[in-house]
Amino acid sequence: MMKKLLMILGAAFVWCGLMTAPLAAQDADDTAAVESSEVEEETVSIPDMLKEVEYATKVKPKKKVYVYFFVRSHSGCGPCKALVPKCISMYKEMKGKGGEVIMLNCGKSAETAKAWADEAEMTYPVVTPETAGKVKVPSGGSGGTPNMVAVTSWGEVLEGDSGYKACGVMLDNWKDYVKEAKKAEREKKAKERKKKAKKKKSKKNKKSADAEPSDDSAPSDADF
Repeated sequence: MMKKLLMILGAAFVWCGLMTAPLAAQDADDTAAVESSEVEEETVSIPDMLKEVEYATKVKPKKKVYVYFFVRSHSGCGPCKALVPKCISMYKEMKGKGGEVIMLNCGKSAETAKAWADEAEMTYPVVTPETAGKVKVPSGGSGGTPNMVAVTSWGEVLEGDSGYKACGVMLDNWKDYVKEAKKAEREKKAKERKKKAKKKKSKKNKKSADAEPSDDSAPSDADF
């Protein structure tokens, strides 16, 4: 009688294992789905892009920058020439304060870009026309020259505009753009920390679930 009862109990354990196995598999699939949905958002690193270009000036971009002011210009554009003194003065003002002026020269060649940079005594980085296309940032405003776009170090566009006057206004307000970028960076880091903590918790829960006794440990007839 006792042996028959034990056999019934053993069969019950096996049946329960068969019923719960699909549920355990579903939980594992759900965990995997959560982890796959937490793939880090792709970001565009402006500093990385700037390592791939050539410069018509000896000046190179600074290391710690919150906002890049990219200005597209060429020596055949009158308003572009008129904007150069403003770029020089504002570049000096931004130094060490999170801002950077960089010209993406869209002229004929590196030689003409260098000749203009030397003639105008440009003190900020000037990317050659041959490599300016490697800096994947949009044009500002209508796209004419000069045009300027303010971009964070991770590629977020803050504002863009075109024309001598509009570009000058953007440069005058550089502190506001840097302030906005600093705030955005703090929020971005907080979001990344939250996602990292969530992912860590998910992995911990999965590890705990894997550590639980499996149904294979259920008693069988051979154990009695």
